[in-house]
Amino acid sequence: MKTISLNGTWQLRGQREEAADKKPLSLTATVPGCVQLDLSREGYLPEDLYMGMNILETEKFEDYEWWYERTFDAPKERNNVYLVFEGVDCIAEYFLNGEKIGESENMYIAHEFRVDQYLKDGENTLTVHLRSALLYGQRQDFALHQLIFGGKPELRHLRKAPHSGGWDIMCRALTAGLWREVRLEVRDEIRFSDAYFQLNHAWKYYCFFYVLESDSLDFDGVELEIDFSSGDDSRFTKRVPVKKRMGGIYCIDIPNPKLWWPVGYGDANMYDGTAKIYKNGELIHTREMSFGIRDVKLEREDPLDGKKGQFRFLINGVEIMCKGSNWVPLDAFHSRDAERYDEALALFKDANCNIIRAWGGNVYEDHKFFDFCDRNGIMVWQDFAMACASYPEDERFKALIEEEATAVIRKLRSHPSIIVWSGDNEVDSGSQFHWNPDENEITRKVLPRVVHHHDWGRPYLPSSPYIASAMDAAGEKSQVHGSHLVEDHLWGPRDYYKSDFYAANLAHFVSETGYHGCPALESIKKFTTPEKVWPYGPDNEEWILHSSDQNGNPDRMMLMERQVRQLFGDVPTDPENYIFASQVSQAEAKKFFIERMRVCRPYTTGIIWWNMLDGWPQTSDAIVDYYFTKKLAYSYVKRSQAPFILACGELSNWNLPLYASNDTQKEYAGTYRVTDTSTGKVIAEGEFKSVVNGANVIAQLPVYYSEQKILLIEWEANGEKGRNHYLCGYPPFSLASYKETVEKYNLTE
Repeated sequence: MKTISLNGTWQLRGQREEAADKKPLSLTATVPGCVQLDLSREGYLPEDLYMGMNILETEKFEDYEWWYERTFDAPKERNNVYLVFEGVDCIAEYFLNGEKIGESENMYIAHEFRVDQYLKDGENTLTVHLRSALLYGQRQDFALHQLIFGGKPELRHLRKAPHSGGWDIMCRALTAGLWREVRLEVRDEIRFSDAYFQLNHAWKYYCFFYVLESDSLDFDGVELEIDFSSGDDSRFTKRVPVKKRMGGIYCIDIPNPKLWWPVGYGDANMYDGTAKIYKNGELIHTREMSFGIRDVKLEREDPLDGKKGQFRFLINGVEIMCKGSNWVPLDAFHSRDAERYDEALALFKDANCNIIRAWGGNVYEDHKFFDFCDRNGIMVWQDFAMACASYPEDERFKALIEEEATAVIRKLRSHPSIIVWSGDNEVDSGSQFHWNPDENEITRKVLPRVVHHHDWGRPYLPSSPYIASAMDAAGEKSQVHGSHLVEDHLWGPRDYYKSDFYAANLAHFVSETGYHGCPALESIKKFTTPEKVWPYGPDNEEWILHSSDQNGNPDRMMLMERQVRQLFGDVPTDPENYIFASQVSQAEAKKFFIERMRVCRPYTTGIIWWNMLDGWPQTSDAIVDYYFTKKLAYSYVKRSQAPFILACGELSNWNLPLYASNDTQKEYAGTYRVTDTSTGKVIAEGEFKSVVNGANVIAQLPVYYSEQKILLIEWEANGEKGRNHYLCGYPPFSLASYKETVEKYNLTE
């Protein structure tokens, strides 16, 4: 196959779609890109859209329509020529040499058009017309339930990233553009339109399935060959004749099969190789592929009839303690995502994450994201792109979702890192107060059907959290949320991080929870004008905007102040100490959330906290700000998520339990020492052994509720050294004493 890139410089024209006085704009555009960045580069918008109040300026262009245009020379070959658009945002018509070749209305998936008949010798002109997504959405019909639940109803009918209308973690940036690559492909005479390996659970072996693309259905003399290996000691190859357009190679014998494991539980073994097509002995098409051998199960049981329920993932039959973060938009302008991938993903690996939840208010990430997760043993919980809103139930919208889900699954299903498809984010939990979530046909009928048809064997969860219906003792259907959810998002009052809401919650698996922390002062100076850097407060419009509120509501900004006051009893008035205090508050909270879930095994099975990295500059729950500056919580989280740690539970019966938390498949044995940092005295030491893949108490520490101090926990086991700490007592704590201890004992490392 020959590929011709159409990335680079295009011409761009725009005008208000419904205004009487059009006043057209003409400028150059960069592809991949978006019109807001082009307008910024050419002076129609501020240079730094994230500085101060600048992001509000983008709203001036929300009712514009746009025309992208460029020329290219036609390839000499004129058969099997396709135009491929990997991402178009969002309502588009496509023209080649003045003739319409297609249209689309989904920014998430690729769109392609066969253009053999439209090409001409020499120069060809390609035009893409983008209508205003805002106006398109406003023209739709709205059911009452769409207005009751969820903001930004004008975006509900669009297959466009939900966060682009504004979110509590993201600015409003209603983008438009060709945000992923554009290319021309001259495809081989016979080629794969689909090819993937699948574990057949019924028969317990691997199969290779394929669908061929060809103008002819005559496959006389056509053969298919697969050749794959993992390392030097596991390789298989097979060559078979092709009889028809679709088929498979069954009962593949893989010598010395090497399993794919999440980090901490084994090696993330991958098989790499090629699938080739021959015709009359001549190689005519090659596809490079990778896959991993692993089995995944989601065991989920609601807490009915007095049972405690269950929610856990089994990989290759082994329960996995999941520890990781939600993956939120890398940038409000998604054409910049690709340049942030490497640094962002490195954070997840370094922080000992073994799972990422790809949140439903985002876009679907590209192969590079999943390749990294595959190779580094990081599991992916993949939401379909719906979040916190009631969506249309009409046939048009359901067809859009089915097309989207089919394309996404077919694109990504070869990645072993994906362990579950989830129908949406918080649609069940938000809608339950207005109607029965089981009436949501998108997540109860459409999506499970698509998953079953195209990726059987991988778990599907209708929503996160999922509000299931069940029959009560009288045979009546009832919602189980009256008891507790086995998988839940812990937001609630956002009060003291050890309040009963967090400490006594009965969820087995927490897939969202967070706590605010202020960005570093040097980062704040990058996105606020000098006169607005300090003080923060309800009169500082830039701090309010950069708490991701575009309506002047200071609540989220002031939430951080309340959390500081909760922990330290007072709020520093200088920026350096205020920032440090807020980061301590966040760090201790995140540490508590993670370690609580670890030491409460086997009841608890996972936590996916909110969140690793900001997608624009703001005060937030992220532990790394938009500029990749780490907050204090990053180092605390990294320690708390190590495959093996010693960590404290909570005081009970005059003692503080010390646990060996071992999320691996091997036993740890060694020595430990616990030091009271306020006196320098060792209060406990000894030898210990851990259980395998679980948590066990190894000591009871003599601590009083009334004592305010930090315990330093050190250990050596299996030739490895480690350290952790525990904050004893109740607030308010002394900020000065805490800071002195952090510096003296290097708690940030």
